[in-house]
Amino acid sequence: MLKDPVISTLTLTNAPLPTLSPEEWNISREILDIIKPFEEVTTEVSAEKFVTASKVILMTRGLQRIVARYQRNPSSFDPVKKLVDALMSEMTRRFGKVEHIEKLADATCLDPRFKKQAFVNHQAAEETVKRITANAAAINPAQSEEENTSDPGATASAGAMFWEDFDERVTSLRPSASSSKTSDAMMEMRAYLGEPLLPRTSDPLAWWRRCSPVNKTLSEVTKTRLCIVATSVTSERIISKTGQILSERRNRLSPSKVRELVFFFFNANMH
Repeated sequence: MLKDPVISTLTLTNAPLPTLSPEEWNISREILDIIKPFEEVTTEVSAEKFVTASKVILMTRGLQRIVARYQRNPSSFDPVKKLVDALMSEMTRRFGKVEHIEKLADATCLDPRFKKQAFVNHQAAEETVKRITANAAAINPAQSEEENTSDPGATASAGAMFWEDFDERVTSLRPSASSSKTSDAMMEMRAYLGEPLLPRTSDPLAWWRRCSPVNKTLSEVTKTRLCIVATSVTSERIISKTGQILSERRNRLSPSKVRELVFFFFNANMH
């Protein structure tokens, strides 16, 4: 809190400004305690150098629990009560179905730090697992294997018609290529979910790089999910930097040169 520095400055300068009453200072202190987690979450999901999309579900649920705790233990100040109620109402409206947002749910489930444990809604978790499994089976289909060896004694010929009945029955029992791909993806997903969670401070991308040879189909889906940026902060930073590059004194830069400078600046700061 800046209470003491503000009061001291106003006293020394004799500034003709109204000061806050003790009650208003207490209200300000409680409001700061309530909104501090929102600041921390905003900073976390606005990062550029590590995965952010997979944290959105967990962080929104965490904020909802924090606000609900303040509702169960209401403040004695009416403005603080109104703020808490407004925060809960807006979070319910905006994030009430966050677990059903497919891209965020997929990213969360494919993060080896969270998986299904990040979901409160069991149905949403199961739907996410089924969706990822289907995508995995479609993205990197396994090639059907055909036998190259044959038994000369089992070759169908005009004199060996008795093999036809056996061949027909075997063909009907052999799984189709699509069902084989689905079962392979299901086994891969089951094995992935059965592994212990990574520590929360671990790098999920490093884990996927290390384990991609084992999780071949899931790793292909992961490439399209964990790369998702949770906020528009990154693009807004690029826009701001572009405005600094293309100034009044440098208005003769060509569009291609501006793109190159922005690309260089962004990637130089990423590494």
